Amino acid sequence: MRQNSKQPGGKNRVRKNDEIRVSEIRLIDEEGEQLGVYETKKALYLAKGKSLDLVEISPTAKPPVCKIMDFGAYLYQKKKDQKEQKKAQKTQSQKEIKFGIRISDNDFDVRINKAIKFLEKGSSVKVILQFKGREFTHPEIGLKRIEEMAEKLSEVAKQEFAPKSQGRSIVTEFRPLSKKEK
Repeated sequence: MRQNSKQPGGKNRVRKNDEIRVSEIRLIDEEGEQLGVYETKKALYLAKGKSLDLVEISPTAKPPVCKIMDFGAYLYQKKKDQKEQKKAQKTQSQKEIKFGIRISDNDFDVRINKAIKFLEKGSSVKVILQFKGREFTHPEIGLKRIEEMAEKLSEVAKQEFAPKSQGRSIVTEFRPLSKKEK
């Protein structure tokens, strides 16, 4: 039977007190000082005498490393650290802007302003120029529009790759300039 790591018997579960089954452990006290190699029963007796728990920190070490600490406070700090790590992760999002070659100048400017807002927020922008009907016989008009957009976005973005044809559309991508590039 496969065990989930989030369940009580999972492989990432931290063992404490009577759950530690090895005969000898390397002991660290509540201040973080190494006390040396102790018998598990003696280390457990020391922890109980201080009204704390004996927690297995490194189960793969030879002998396993255990620390005398308040287990509830340890779990709280661990959750708090995980929350901070998750908050610190920077998520990169990608936004799409689509238009055709017969777009009016005003609508084109609206698309550019939208792209600038996305780029200033840190998102990359995928620009898709779609051809309808017989428009595909004039890809140079579409390339001209994409180049025009690249020129207007050059102050806030860098073009990731040259415009490439994908089916009935031309695609390119812009990413925000880093602080060094500005």
